[in-house]
Amino acid sequence: MLAILLAVVSLLLPVRGERLRFVVVGDTGGGSAAVAKGIAAVHAESSLDAIVITGDNVYPCGVKSATDPKWSVVRPLSALGIPLYPVLGNHDYCGDPDAQVRAPLPNWNLPAREYTLHSKLADFAFIDTTPIAHGTRAPTPLVFGDAPWRIVVGHHTVVSSGYHGYLPRDEHNRMRQLIAPMRNAKVDLYLCGHDHHLELLRTKPLMLVSGAGSEPIVPVMRHGSTLFPDQTASYRGFAVVELTPKLMTIRFYDADGKARSKAFAFPREN
Repeated sequence: MLAILLAVVSLLLPVRGERLRFVVVGDTGGGSAAVAKGIAAVHAESSLDAIVITGDNVYPCGVKSATDPKWSVVRPLSALGIPLYPVLGNHDYCGDPDAQVRAPLPNWNLPAREYTLHSKLADFAFIDTTPIAHGTRAPTPLVFGDAPWRIVVGHHTVVSSGYHGYLPRDEHNRMRQLIAPMRNAKVDLYLCGHDHHLELLRTKPLMLVSGAGSEPIVPVMRHGSTLFPDQTASYRGFAVVELTPKLMTIRFYDADGKARSKAFAFPREN
């Protein structure tokens, strides 16, 4: 049985009051200007504490250095003035993944290929799923803190209605082996991209797919656990997660910042 990776580098996320509100957006590597506009509109209505980027930060191959001109595709998000917390995706590996670590980009927080982020409302584990999906390395155990919510962030899907929720079969089976250890660790939510659509699945833990930052792709076959969308759709967008000590809400937006779903509410179980 696989266990979740132990991240040795930790960051702190300040929270104002009793609410943590953050965007989840991924696969933005074709240019983040469109979704940055929508995120700015949402931020203007109600302030955001963070932006979680679920990988594939630069297409078609990641940057090769801290000064690589391809960083330009990330700058629209960086310019929002909101802290960015990314993970690496498989396309980032085709460049130099370590060039993204500690890159001198404003608001860019990637201190290591894997790390933890702690706040009084949630503990996050940011894991590097590419070697896991490729079968070159197994994760090691993770111990969470005592925050009310536990969240794991990776690039590859575990459960999804998109292509990568089914194929390649070996890769998909390796990622599904994360389900048991996440349950054992009482993880509430897994955030990912890889499939280029927006989706919420009522599984244990909940699965949020947010990979529609650029080049959106229609899901191939709706999963039985899918809460959103009701039908297949293809548009750029992102999700907003809001946490209080006893409630998590998730809502989806398009690139213009227009809400495309209701606010799904999940009370804390214990």
